[in-house]
Amino acid sequence: MSEAGIHLFIGFKGLSPDEELRRFIKEYRPAGAVLFKRNIESREQLKALVASAQALAMEELGHPLLFAIDQEGGSVQRLAVHFNSLPSAQSLAEEGPESVARWAAICAGDLREIGVRINFAPVLDIVADPGSHFMTSRSFGSTPEQVSELGTVWIETLQAKGISATAKHFPGLGRASLDPHHFAPVIADEREEDFRLDLVPFGAAVKAGVHCMMTSHAVYRSVDPARPATFSNEICRVWLRERMGFGGVLFADDLDMAAIAENYSPEESARLGLECSIDFFLLCQKSENIEPMYRALSDQLKGDSSLQDFHRDSVQRIERLRHFHESGN
Repeated sequence: MSEAGIHLFIGFKGLSPDEELRRFIKEYRPAGAVLFKRNIESREQLKALVASAQALAMEELGHPLLFAIDQEGGSVQRLAVHFNSLPSAQSLAEEGPESVARWAAICAGDLREIGVRINFAPVLDIVADPGSHFMTSRSFGSTPEQVSELGTVWIETLQAKGISATAKHFPGLGRASLDPHHFAPVIADEREEDFRLDLVPFGAAVKAGVHCMMTSHAVYRSVDPARPATFSNEICRVWLRERMGFGGVLFADDLDMAAIAENYSPEESARLGLECSIDFFLLCQKSENIEPMYRALSDQLKGDSSLQDFHRDSVQRIERLRHFHESGN
Protein backbone atom coordinates (compact mmCIF):
# COMPACT_ATOMS: atom_id res chain seq x y z
CA MET A 1 0.00 0.00 0.00
CA SER A 2 1.96 2.98 -1.29
CA GLU A 3 -0.18 5.41 0.73
CA ALA A 4 1.52 4.15 3.90
CA GLY A 5 4.60 6.17 2.98
CA ILE A 6 2.76 9.42 3.68
CA HIS A 7 3.32 8.72 7.38
CA LEU A 8 7.11 8.42 7.07
CA PHE A 9 9.73 11.10 7.77
CA ILE A 10 13.20 9.70 7.13
CA GLY A 11 16.84 10.49 7.68
CA PHE A 12 19.44 9.58 5.08
CA LYS A 13 23.19 9.55 4.60
CA GLY A 14 25.20 11.61 2.17
CA LEU A 15 25.74 15.12 0.88
CA SER A 16 23.71 14.66 -2.30
CA PRO A 17 20.65 12.64 -3.37
CA ASP A 18 22.64 9.42 -3.79
CA GLU A 19 21.24 5.97 -4.47
CA GLU A 20 19.99 5.52 -0.90
CA LEU A 21 17.72 8.57 -0.93
CA ARG A 22 16.63 7.86 -4.49
CA ARG A 23 15.62 4.35 -3.49
CA PHE A 24 13.80 5.56 -0.39
CA ILE A 25 11.75 8.06 -2.39
CA LYS A 26 10.93 5.59 -5.15
CA GLU A 27 10.11 2.57 -2.96
CA TYR A 28 8.62 4.07 0.21
CA ARG A 29 7.23 7.42 -1.03
CA PRO A 30 7.84 9.28 2.27
CA ALA A 31 6.19 12.57 3.12
CA GLY A 32 9.43 14.16 4.17
CA ALA A 33 13.07 13.99 5.13
CA VAL A 34 15.10 15.20 8.09
CA LEU A 35 18.49 16.86 7.68
CA PHE A 36 21.42 16.28 10.04
CA LYS A 37 25.00 17.50 10.23
CA ARG A 38 26.02 14.43 8.23
CA ASN A 39 24.17 15.97 5.26
CA ILE A 40 25.84 19.38 5.48
CA GLU A 41 29.25 20.34 4.12
CA SER A 42 28.65 23.92 3.01
CA ARG A 43 25.89 26.44 2.42
CA GLU A 44 25.81 25.96 -1.35
CA GLN A 45 26.10 22.18 -1.10
CA LEU A 46 23.08 22.02 1.22
CA LYS A 47 20.96 24.20 -1.03
CA ALA A 48 21.91 22.00 -3.99
CA LEU A 49 21.07 18.84 -2.03
CA VAL A 50 17.59 20.07 -1.16
CA ALA A 51 16.93 21.34 -4.68
CA SER A 52 18.06 18.05 -6.26
CA ALA A 53 16.00 15.99 -3.83
CA GLN A 54 12.94 18.10 -4.59
CA ALA A 55 13.40 17.62 -8.32
CA LEU A 56 13.56 13.87 -7.72
CA ALA A 57 10.45 14.00 -5.51
CA MET A 58 8.50 15.90 -8.14
CA GLU A 59 9.47 13.28 -10.70
CA GLU A 60 8.59 10.28 -8.50
CA LEU A 61 5.83 11.60 -6.23
CA GLY A 62 4.32 14.52 -8.11
CA HIS A 63 4.84 16.87 -5.15
CA PRO A 64 7.79 18.16 -3.10
CA LEU A 65 9.07 16.59 0.08
CA LEU A 66 8.62 18.34 3.40
CA PHE A 67 12.14 18.98 4.70
CA ALA A 68 12.63 19.32 8.45
CA ILE A 69 15.56 20.03 10.76
CA ASP A 70 16.41 20.42 14.45
CA GLN A 71 17.45 24.07 14.65
CA GLU A 72 16.75 24.94 18.28
CA GLY A 73 19.97 26.77 19.08
CA GLY A 74 22.76 26.03 21.53
CA SER A 75 23.74 22.36 21.59
CA VAL A 76 20.99 21.31 19.17
CA GLN A 77 21.38 23.03 15.80
CA ARG A 78 22.34 21.27 12.60
CA LEU A 79 23.24 24.41 10.62
CA ALA A 80 25.95 25.75 12.93
CA VAL A 81 29.26 26.77 11.29
CA HIS A 82 27.84 27.29 7.80
CA PHE A 83 24.86 29.42 8.88
CA ASN A 84 23.96 31.68 11.80
CA SER A 85 24.78 30.10 15.15
CA LEU A 86 21.74 30.44 17.44
CA PRO A 87 21.97 30.93 21.21
CA SER A 88 20.45 28.25 23.40
CA ALA A 89 16.89 28.59 24.68
CA GLN A 90 18.33 29.07 28.17
CA SER A 91 20.46 32.00 26.95
CA LEU A 92 17.57 33.55 25.03
CA ALA A 93 15.35 33.31 28.11
CA GLU A 94 17.85 35.41 30.04
CA GLU A 95 17.67 38.10 27.33
CA GLY A 96 13.88 38.16 27.02
CA PRO A 97 11.15 37.99 24.35
CA GLU A 98 12.68 40.58 22.01
CA SER A 99 15.81 38.47 21.69
CA VAL A 100 13.73 35.32 21.11
CA ALA A 101 11.85 37.08 18.29
CA ARG A 102 15.05 38.41 16.71
CA TRP A 103 16.80 35.05 16.68
CA ALA A 104 13.70 33.17 15.55
CA ALA A 105 13.51 35.52 12.56
CA ILE A 106 17.19 34.90 11.79
CA CYS A 107 16.55 31.15 12.02
CA ALA A 108 13.55 31.39 9.70
CA GLY A 109 15.62 33.28 7.12
CA ASP A 110 18.28 30.56 7.05
CA LEU A 111 15.69 27.79 6.71
CA ARG A 112 13.81 29.53 3.91
CA GLU A 113 17.06 30.06 2.01
CA ILE A 114 17.80 26.34 1.87
CA GLY A 115 14.21 25.18 1.36
CA VAL A 116 13.57 23.65 4.80
CA ARG A 117 10.02 24.43 5.92
CA ILE A 118 9.65 22.61 9.27
CA ASN A 119 11.76 23.35 12.32
CA PHE A 120 11.68 20.85 15.18
CA ALA A 121 11.54 23.70 17.70
CA PRO A 122 10.71 25.17 20.15
CA VAL A 123 11.27 22.95 23.17
CA LEU A 124 8.43 23.62 25.62
CA ASP A 125 9.64 21.35 28.40
CA ILE A 126 9.58 23.06 31.81
CA VAL A 127 12.72 22.28 33.80
CA ALA A 128 11.69 23.18 37.35
CA ASP A 129 15.02 22.12 38.88
CA PRO A 130 17.70 23.03 36.30
CA GLY A 131 20.74 21.62 38.16
CA SER A 132 22.22 19.02 35.84
CA HIS A 133 19.02 18.09 34.02
CA PHE A 134 19.66 16.87 30.47
CA MET A 135 17.15 19.42 29.08
CA THR A 136 18.33 22.51 31.00
CA SER A 137 20.04 24.42 28.18
CA ARG A 138 17.25 23.51 25.73
CA SER A 139 14.43 24.85 27.94
CA PHE A 140 13.09 28.40 28.11
CA GLY A 141 12.71 28.18 31.86
CA SER A 142 11.39 26.75 35.09
CA THR A 143 7.82 28.11 35.12
CA PRO A 144 4.82 27.48 32.87
CA GLU A 145 4.38 31.22 32.36
CA GLN A 146 7.91 31.88 31.14
CA VAL A 147 8.05 28.86 28.83
CA SER A 148 4.59 29.70 27.45
CA GLU A 149 5.48 33.33 26.73
CA LEU A 150 8.83 32.70 25.05
CA GLY A 151 7.66 29.58 23.23
CA THR A 152 4.73 31.52 21.78
CA VAL A 153 7.07 34.27 20.54
CA TRP A 154 9.25 31.65 18.82
CA ILE A 155 6.25 29.93 17.22
CA GLU A 156 4.55 33.09 15.97
CA THR A 157 7.78 34.54 14.57
CA LEU A 158 8.74 31.37 12.70
CA GLN A 159 5.30 30.78 11.24
CA ALA A 160 4.80 34.41 10.21
CA LYS A 161 7.89 33.91 8.06
CA GLY A 162 6.65 30.70 6.47
CA ILE A 163 8.39 28.10 8.67
CA SER A 164 6.28 25.58 10.55
CA ALA A 165 7.18 25.39 14.24
CA THR A 166 7.07 22.13 16.22
CA ALA A 167 6.27 22.25 19.93
CA LYS A 168 8.10 19.46 21.76
CA HIS A 169 8.33 17.14 23.66
CA PHE A 170 4.62 16.71 24.44
CA PRO A 171 3.53 16.42 27.26
CA GLY A 172 6.90 17.53 28.71
CA LEU A 173 10.26 15.99 29.59
CA GLY A 174 11.14 18.37 32.42
CA ARG A 175 10.38 15.79 35.14
CA ALA A 176 12.18 12.92 33.41
CA SER A 177 15.51 11.86 34.92
CA LEU A 178 16.60 9.79 31.91
CA ASP A 179 17.20 10.81 28.30
CA PRO A 180 14.96 8.78 25.91
CA HIS A 181 17.76 8.71 23.34
CA HIS A 182 19.41 6.09 25.55
CA PHE A 183 16.81 4.87 28.05
CA ALA A 184 13.07 4.41 28.51
CA PRO A 185 12.23 7.12 31.08
CA VAL A 186 9.33 6.60 33.48
CA ILE A 187 7.88 9.59 35.35
CA ALA A 188 6.50 7.68 38.30
CA ASP A 189 6.03 10.22 41.09
CA GLU A 190 4.18 12.87 39.09
CA ARG A 191 0.71 13.89 40.28
CA GLU A 192 -2.00 14.77 37.78
CA GLU A 193 -1.79 18.43 38.83
CA ASP A 194 1.93 18.38 37.89
CA PHE A 195 1.01 16.85 34.55
CA ARG A 196 -1.53 19.64 33.96
CA LEU A 197 1.08 22.30 34.78
CA ASP A 198 3.50 20.81 32.27
CA LEU A 199 0.77 21.02 29.62
CA VAL A 200 0.38 24.80 29.99
CA PRO A 201 3.05 25.79 27.40
CA PHE A 202 1.63 23.27 24.95
CA GLY A 203 -1.84 24.76 25.44
CA ALA A 204 -0.35 28.18 24.71
CA ALA A 205 1.22 26.74 21.55
CA VAL A 206 -2.15 25.41 20.40
CA LYS A 207 -3.70 28.87 20.96
CA ALA A 208 -0.84 30.39 18.95
CA GLY A 209 -1.72 28.10 16.04
CA VAL A 210 1.40 25.94 16.11
CA HIS A 211 1.47 23.73 13.02
CA CYS A 212 3.22 20.70 14.54
CA MET A 213 3.80 18.90 17.82
CA MET A 214 6.31 16.20 18.69
CA THR A 215 5.76 13.55 21.34
CA SER A 216 7.91 12.48 24.25
CA HIS A 217 8.91 8.83 24.60
CA ALA A 218 8.57 8.95 28.40
CA VAL A 219 5.91 7.04 30.34
CA TYR A 220 3.67 9.27 32.49
CA ARG A 221 2.27 6.88 35.09
CA SER A 222 -0.26 9.34 36.51
CA VAL A 223 -2.03 9.37 33.12
CA ASP A 224 -1.06 6.16 31.32
CA PRO A 225 0.97 3.65 33.34
CA ALA A 226 1.45 1.26 30.43
CA ARG A 227 2.62 3.18 27.35
CA PRO A 228 4.99 6.02 26.48
CA ALA A 229 3.31 9.26 25.40
CA THR A 230 4.15 8.52 21.76
CA PHE A 231 1.84 5.49 21.82
CA SER A 232 -0.65 6.62 24.45
CA ASN A 233 -4.22 7.11 23.29
CA GLU A 234 -5.01 8.86 26.57
CA ILE A 235 -2.20 11.40 26.15
CA CYS A 236 -2.22 11.99 22.39
CA ARG A 237 -5.85 11.58 21.43
CA VAL A 238 -7.77 12.37 24.62
CA TRP A 239 -5.60 15.11 26.08
CA LEU A 240 -3.94 16.69 23.03
CA ARG A 241 -6.57 16.28 20.34
CA GLU A 242 -9.85 16.33 22.30
CA ARG A 243 -9.23 18.36 25.43
CA MET A 244 -6.60 20.79 24.13
CA GLY A 245 -8.06 21.03 20.63
CA PHE A 246 -4.87 20.46 18.62
CA GLY A 247 -5.75 19.86 14.99
CA GLY A 248 -2.25 20.10 13.53
CA VAL A 249 0.32 17.50 12.61
CA LEU A 250 1.71 15.21 15.31
CA PHE A 251 5.23 13.78 14.99
CA ALA A 252 6.39 10.73 16.90
CA ASP A 253 9.89 11.52 18.10
CA ASP A 254 12.58 9.41 16.47
CA LEU A 255 11.57 5.73 16.64
CA ASP A 256 15.25 4.78 16.42
CA MET A 257 15.71 6.02 20.01
CA ALA A 258 16.30 3.29 22.56
CA ALA A 259 13.07 4.06 24.46
CA ILE A 260 11.07 2.80 21.46
CA ALA A 261 13.44 0.68 19.38
CA GLU A 262 14.30 -1.63 22.29
CA ASN A 263 10.70 -2.08 23.46
CA TYR A 264 8.35 -2.04 20.43
CA SER A 265 8.31 -3.89 17.12
CA PRO A 266 7.56 -2.00 13.90
CA GLU A 267 4.12 -3.66 13.84
CA GLU A 268 3.31 -2.46 17.35
CA SER A 269 4.65 1.01 16.60
CA ALA A 270 2.55 1.32 13.46
CA ARG A 271 -0.69 0.17 15.06
CA LEU A 272 -0.37 2.07 18.33
CA GLY A 273 0.84 5.22 16.60
CA LEU A 274 -2.01 5.32 14.09
CA GLU A 275 -4.56 4.57 16.81
CA CYS A 276 -3.44 7.51 18.95
CA SER A 277 -3.36 9.97 15.99
CA ILE A 278 0.36 10.10 15.14
CA ASP A 279 0.69 11.59 11.65
CA PHE A 280 4.43 11.25 11.02
CA PHE A 281 6.77 8.50 12.22
CA LEU A 282 10.38 9.69 12.39
CA LEU A 283 13.13 7.24 11.43
CA CYS A 284 16.30 9.28 11.54
CA GLN A 285 19.40 7.27 12.36
CA LYS A 286 19.14 3.69 11.12
CA SER A 287 18.16 3.44 7.48
CA GLU A 288 17.69 -0.33 7.80
CA ASN A 289 14.60 0.35 9.94
CA ILE A 290 12.74 2.26 7.22
CA GLU A 291 11.66 -0.76 5.17
CA PRO A 292 10.27 -2.72 8.16
CA MET A 293 8.33 0.33 9.34
CA TYR A 294 6.95 0.97 5.86
CA ARG A 295 5.89 -2.67 5.58
CA ALA A 296 4.33 -2.57 9.05
CA LEU A 297 2.31 0.56 8.23
CA SER A 298 1.18 -1.01 4.96
CA ASP A 299 0.16 -4.26 6.62
CA GLN A 300 -1.69 -2.54 9.44
CA LEU A 301 -3.64 -0.33 7.05
CA LYS A 302 -4.55 -3.34 4.90
CA GLY A 303 -5.48 -5.59 7.77
CA ASP A 304 -7.45 -3.30 10.10
CA SER A 305 -10.33 -1.31 8.62
CA SER A 306 -10.64 0.82 11.77
CA LEU A 307 -7.15 2.19 11.13
CA GLN A 308 -8.28 3.43 7.71
CA ASP A 309 -10.45 6.03 9.45
CA PHE A 310 -7.47 7.24 11.48
CA HIS A 311 -5.40 7.26 8.30
CA ARG A 312 -7.92 9.41 6.42
CA ASP A 313 -8.07 11.94 9.26
CA SER A 314 -4.28 12.03 9.31
CA VAL A 315 -4.03 12.59 5.55
CA GLN A 316 -6.30 15.62 5.89
CA ARG A 317 -4.00 17.13 8.53
CA ILE A 318 -0.94 16.42 6.40
CA GLU A 319 -2.54 17.97 3.32
CA ARG A 320 -3.33 21.16 5.28
CA LEU A 321 0.32 21.42 6.21
CA ARG A 322 1.42 20.82 2.63
CA HIS A 323 -1.04 23.44 1.37
CA PHE A 324 0.43 26.05 3.73
CA HIS A 325 3.87 25.51 2.25
CA GLU A 326 2.87 25.02 -1.36
CA SER A 327 0.70 28.16 -1.36
CA GLY A 328 3.80 30.32 -1.27
CA ASN A 329 4.12 31.11 2.44
